[in-house]
Amino acid sequence: MTAWERLQLLVGGFGEEQAERALELLSPLIGADARPGQQVRQLPAFVGIGDSGRSDISEHVDDLLAGGFGE
Repeated sequence: MTAWERLQLLVGGFGEEQAERALELLSPLIGADARPGQQVRQLPAFVGIGDSGRSDISEHVDDLLAGGFGE
């Protein structure tokens, strides 16, 4: 059974209150409006800017800064 099928089975048994709560919880995670006109909270653009995948950044900070900021 796929994840999609499992999800359909799960939400198929929800009552109105459970469905509303699920929408409130899931909507920010997938970037979808839970209700028409409701504003979705977006993360600021700078979030994740330092996620380079390198684990040795603090050890080589002087070298990295000498090279400029992403230039």
